[in-house]
Amino acid sequence: MTTKELISLIAARTGMSRQKVTQLMSATTEVMVDTLQNDTAIQMQNFGTLEVKTRAARAVTNPKTGEKKQTPTKRVISFRPNRQLKTEIR
Repeated sequence: MTTKELISLIAARTGMSRQKVTQLMSATTEVMVDTLQNDTAIQMQNFGTLEVKTRAARAVTNPKTGEKKQTPTKRVISFRPNRQLKTEIR
């Protein structure tokens, strides 16, 4: 599903204009990004939790050359679905 399709579906269900829904989606995305950048988890009831985790550095090997090197530590976004969401998807 594309962003445009999502906006159209939300507009149809809520009766809001597509422009208002677009503004709402944009503001929601900005707030979520800011929150995750500050290492704060986002818990959405009946959906799940988004949080930033730190992935440790590790040794990797290039399969073509056999060269071994170390990957740096990096931050990744993790999503854990809520029990209710898991039940509804099954």
